[in-house]
Amino acid sequence: MNYPQVIDLLARRGNEVQGMHLGLHRMVRILDALGNPHHLFPVLHIAGTNGKGSVAAMSESILRHAGWKTGLYTSPHLLRVEERICVGNSVIGARRLAHTAGRVVTVENALLKSGRMDRPLTYFEFLTACAFDHFAASAIQIAVVEVGLGGRLDATNVVRPQVCVITGVSYDHRQILGNTIHEIAIEKAGIIKPGVPVISGCRARAARSAIAKVARERTAPLLEISRDFDVEIIRRTRGRCIIDLTTPSSSYRQLRIGLAGAHQARNAAIAVGAVEALQELAVKRSAVRRGLAATKWPGRMDFYQARRRTLMDGAHNPEGAGILRTYLLDQRESEIHLVFGVMGDKDAARMGSLLFPLAARIHLTPLASPRSMLPPALAAGSPRARHRMCLHSCARDALRAAWEGCPENGLVVVTGSLYLIGELLETVRKESGRRH
Repeated sequence: MNYPQVIDLLARRGNEVQGMHLGLHRMVRILDALGNPHHLFPVLHIAGTNGKGSVAAMSESILRHAGWKTGLYTSPHLLRVEERICVGNSVIGARRLAHTAGRVVTVENALLKSGRMDRPLTYFEFLTACAFDHFAASAIQIAVVEVGLGGRLDATNVVRPQVCVITGVSYDHRQILGNTIHEIAIEKAGIIKPGVPVISGCRARAARSAIAKVARERTAPLLEISRDFDVEIIRRTRGRCIIDLTTPSSSYRQLRIGLAGAHQARNAAIAVGAVEALQELAVKRSAVRRGLAATKWPGRMDFYQARRRTLMDGAHNPEGAGILRTYLLDQRESEIHLVFGVMGDKDAARMGSLLFPLAARIHLTPLASPRSMLPPALAAGSPRARHRMCLHSCARDALRAAWEGCPENGLVVVTGSLYLIGELLETVRKESGRRH
């Protein structure tokens, strides 16, 4: 199998969310046939509505700076599917992905032919199997694994973690995970394993109660950021925080966080708590300091000096939009021109109520996905802002119009979906490169 064949195979697996079939039986069968590669390394397993990607990136960076050979599995990707599977600081190569995918396909076909598997792997299941196979072949010493959706029935929930993390719980994917915070929290708490330490960043009482109940039932030691950690932002530099942090194990002064936004202070505390809870891998305080400062996570509060100053942030639900709103208010931007596009299953009206009042102009765009909400529907959900809206047929047209209409001292903000960030990131980077 070659790389173009892999991309074609993934395309034929269908949409990653719409083609989803929650359950672990296919993963158990395929991984068993591959030799159970996911049992060959310790795992830090991370679930949560928002922040899990940032916490994964911070945790991996700390562990890598401590000298450990790391694997990192995240989703979705922005530009290329290889971004999801990293060893050390390097994404999997196209040739290596093709080799790994070929192994998985061969085993999958044998299982289907023998009747030991009921249907082909989904898009996400297939990539999860590839990630674990690649990690084992690379002889990593620790994997940081981000849950795709939910937790209990997510394809990643076949791992045997040393630490489980739940970054937070809010409303998202309600048609799949449940209609209440309690129901969603129970799904995410499905990653908790008997006796395995849990780090929770949850704030909502219903979520904290649900997670504490599951942890008690599974005799899993629970540490909560709100109860067991002390995080203080002591100053900010260009939107990035310097914090003092006290954990149950240690105390840190003036930790610099490489990712922008005050919300990353809490994410940093979660990441530090998680790596401290790992039993088999020692991490020095200096690695925590260097790892947090060096963390990069594209598409999340991500600034570029393009045709106009441009901020790209993948906020895709009301909680994420609220975090972005707080950041923009803290930065006191003089004029904001918004490029906004969302998936059809999102609470776009609520997101708009948080972000649209901040913008001088709002450029609405569809996403290159059958799940996209179209601009007329977006506009109809926020009638009070209609006089400031421009409706576009594609994301690039929306971005160009925002750049052209934004004054030199203004800021263009691209948000609403990580898929929108992925569509426009290369264009923004190219334009930014021309200006340096």
